[in-house]
Amino acid sequence: MTPTPRGRQLFAVMQSANLYPISTGEPTYWPSDKNKIPDLLDFAVVKGINSQNITAETCLDLSSDHSPVMITLNKDIKIQQKVIYLYNKKTNWKRFKECLTDSLTCNISLKTPKDLEKAVEELNIQIYNAVSVATPLSDGPKKTATISKHILEKILEKRQLRKIWQITRSKFDKTKLNKFTKELKLLLIEEKNIGIQKYLESLSPTEASDYSLWKATWKFKRPQQHIPSIRQLNGDWARNDLEKANTFAEHLGEVFQPINREISEQEESELSNYADGATQENQPIKKVKINEVLQIIKALKDSKSLGYDKINGKIIKELPLKATRYLTIIINAVFRIGYFPKQWKTALVILIPKPGKSPDVVTSYRPISLLPIISKICEKLILKRMNLIITSKKLIPNHQFGFRDQHATIEQVNRLTNKIKEAFENKQYCAGVFLDIAQAFDKVWHQGLLIKLRNMFSNNLYKLLKSYLTDRTFQVKINATTTKLTPINAGVPQGSVLGPTLFLLYTADLPTMQGVVTATYADDTAILTSHSCPRTASEILQVYIDKTNTWFKRWRIKINETKSSHVTFTLRKGTCPVISLNNKNIPQTNEVKYLGIHLDRRLTWRTHIWTKRKQLNLKLRKLYWLIGTKSKLKLENKILIYKCIIKPVWTYGIQLWGSASKSNIEIIERFQSKALRNLLGAPWYVPNATIIKDLNIPTVKEEITTHFRRYKNRLAEHPNQLAANLHLETRSYSRLKKYKNITI
Repeated sequence: MTPTPRGRQLFAVMQSANLYPISTGEPTYWPSDKNKIPDLLDFAVVKGINSQNITAETCLDLSSDHSPVMITLNKDIKIQQKVIYLYNKKTNWKRFKECLTDSLTCNISLKTPKDLEKAVEELNIQIYNAVSVATPLSDGPKKTATISKHILEKILEKRQLRKIWQITRSKFDKTKLNKFTKELKLLLIEEKNIGIQKYLESLSPTEASDYSLWKATWKFKRPQQHIPSIRQLNGDWARNDLEKANTFAEHLGEVFQPINREISEQEESELSNYADGATQENQPIKKVKINEVLQIIKALKDSKSLGYDKINGKIIKELPLKATRYLTIIINAVFRIGYFPKQWKTALVILIPKPGKSPDVVTSYRPISLLPIISKICEKLILKRMNLIITSKKLIPNHQFGFRDQHATIEQVNRLTNKIKEAFENKQYCAGVFLDIAQAFDKVWHQGLLIKLRNMFSNNLYKLLKSYLTDRTFQVKINATTTKLTPINAGVPQGSVLGPTLFLLYTADLPTMQGVVTATYADDTAILTSHSCPRTASEILQVYIDKTNTWFKRWRIKINETKSSHVTFTLRKGTCPVISLNNKNIPQTNEVKYLGIHLDRRLTWRTHIWTKRKQLNLKLRKLYWLIGTKSKLKLENKILIYKCIIKPVWTYGIQLWGSASKSNIEIIERFQSKALRNLLGAPWYVPNATIIKDLNIPTVKEEITTHFRRYKNRLAEHPNQLAANLHLETRSYSRLKKYKNITI
């Protein structure tokens, strides 16, 4: 038999991939090298089909002019297990409280870590038992598609026509069947559209409808993405859930390790005498009152992600007073003994794909750690006591704005833009370096952190924090599969309450230098200096970079030189010479993204505004089925979606980019007009000003003025002196007309 051109192409691909030995005609399995696999295998891998069941074989029993090949993708049906919840809508919470009240006893003795572990386990067991007693079995939601009687009759009629054609094989009957099939297809599309419009009309943002409006937008904001086969560290493929989970666990086990030492052993041993060196007094930690615990429980969110224990905020809120007292006794014992229970130190890790990354590489996924809710309650109480000491001793420097009350990203970016504008006014060059710290939170050196904590807090609090940091474990979960526990040897706990504060304390002694602006927001670090001579500006900055690099090496912090950025902000034509770090030149760019705001060389804000416009266009397209002209969603709900989902995208940083030129501001104004016309379905002859007035929505310029006024008032009362000193130049004080102030 002579193969057809398509047959030749298929055989050539299969033969090059060693898929199919043409000479023998025997079936073979697909290879493990993804680069040699045809599109069909890529499809199978994406769909989660086990490649061990993918075979290719010839069909020699057929008589044909072609060379047929039969490919079997999968012989087994894989049923995905459902997520099991402890309660449902039929749970009798009154019975839950009564059962838990009867089973718990607060007359317990907690003197040792073993007693604490037993008490925590007993609380969990009694909660499980009480929820089980109070929750009836549920068959799960039953979704049934309702089809009108008229459509059902049409479907039966179509089947009759098909039966007639299969018997007669008449062209007339075939034409009649095709025509009727086309009419039925149009009727089904119309029926579907009617159903969607009825669904949209029923949406509401209130609790009475179970917040159906926000649930309609939730899937668009957080799409569920399947994890395809993952390349293992040894080069093989992880295909099923267990293999994938173990691959991620092995990778994260290497991530949660401290960076190798870059200083001598003698220098590292001297770090034990870091700072003042003397340990603090044995000051007892203030006891917790039940009202404190109740206040924290009241503020919990019901929808908070579950830890390994599956106890969420809703269950905690329904705890009876006796159970809350029991929890208070446990937390006070934690403070007294200085021991944090191991059950509260186990993290459940789920993986979220990073956008734009290859889905078959382990580094393309962002790990999200989920901790038990009860442990977070205890952490909040510890943090409350830590903050009193941090505030009184001023342990966190003023240039650090991350994870601090009343410290927003806008103030930190404003500090940089003020420095840049000052350089513009003085006809100077402003050299800026934006450092990228590699896995900042995951690589924190525990021993180094404990050395610093020992000099900051009392012995009792230090002992508790040491117990909190050590002996932590995690397990990876993919669908219903979880791995065994893996130890964590570095990093501040992800998903925790104390983790961010511990990182701020670890980096609190970052060196500073006169004439250099240091701006840190958690691990995002920006350094600026200015001078009339570009070479001098780079030299000053290089001295500071060398100084900080010595500090980074001492405390085992790794900087990504190639991912860092060096920008020269100036209105002049020259550029500052390159800056090096670890004998590598930091890449020079004309713009940089810092804390979600794009800063260009001349600070025109055009790059930032156009980036936001592209994000807005994409978001508007995804929401068009809800707020488009054909949507039957109520107008007030359309406006609510616009205000809550679309508007925050372009209002972020408006206090700063609001001073941009008129032509740049008009980019956002045009989008606002387009979005409002879509949700209102206004004809072309209605002016934009009329639409904005009728909907009672502020214009972009009005939003700029309003946000600037609020921002200015907030700065006047800011607790951080660096933020309180911020100001935006007015036209009367500005040499450059382009950097005018917003009129109030």
